[in-house]
Amino acid sequence: MKKLINFLGISFGAFLIALSIDIFLVPNKLVGGGVSGIAIILYHIFKTPVGIMMLLLNIPIFLLGIKVLGIHFGIKTVYGTVILSLFIDFLTIFRLPQVRDPILATVYGGILGGIGLGIVFKYGGSTGGTDILAQVLSHFTGLNLGQALLIIDGMIVLSAGFIFDFVLALYALLVILIQGYAIDLVQQGLSYTKAALVFSDKPREIGERILRDLGRGVTIFYGKGMYTGKDREILYCVVSQSEVAKLKEIIHNCDPKAFVVISPAHEVLGEGFKSFQR
Repeated sequence: MKKLINFLGISFGAFLIALSIDIFLVPNKLVGGGVSGIAIILYHIFKTPVGIMMLLLNIPIFLLGIKVLGIHFGIKTVYGTVILSLFIDFLTIFRLPQVRDPILATVYGGILGGIGLGIVFKYGGSTGGTDILAQVLSHFTGLNLGQALLIIDGMIVLSAGFIFDFVLALYALLVILIQGYAIDLVQQGLSYTKAALVFSDKPREIGERILRDLGRGVTIFYGKGMYTGKDREILYCVVSQSEVAKLKEIIHNCDPKAFVVISPAHEVLGEGFKSFQR
């Protein structure tokens, strides 16, 4: 059952990516990197179907990856690549409305495509393409994957700038940035929780108030002040966004001189927050 859910999740994510490509990116010649970017360039030059071209381009990339890196891509990567290619060309049958404003296409195409990619990644899938090329480049050059991927996608976007228009290339860079943010949003979720570090001379009193008034767990770390050289207890707790004001009130009432650091906690799993289930 879990495998079925994973493949359904990958399929849904691929469907959203296909919508992003067909409705926003292709009509505006927005080449957002990756194999899809190459396929979009070829579509506008030779009118070759984007989905079929993506599939054909991925075949030698898969073979190169297997030769250099070994067979470890997995069935989910193959499935994600094939289903995305099929969706892209299948959706063109329905003559979907196309957004021909490059600014709107950049924003909404980036968001929709990023959400789709995030869902594919969340369910253990991949869409192949330049991810594999980045691993090959990293293997031979020693670059980390992020640098290798940036170089490859950058070359694709730069090529689009020469072929189409450098203004469109700038829009395409924004598409990549927006997609990255949307992927992180899907993977990590909105930051509705906050993590607090409390440095105080009254840690026990503050900790007991948090336990009693907020019903949140508190952990004590033992540290030493660099300047004073004194040992001290440091409190750590995680609260919801709506509880931050009450937390600060508790700390201030117990120790007005306390030093507090409150930062976003992108994802919190466990009792009182989200479950570990996907």
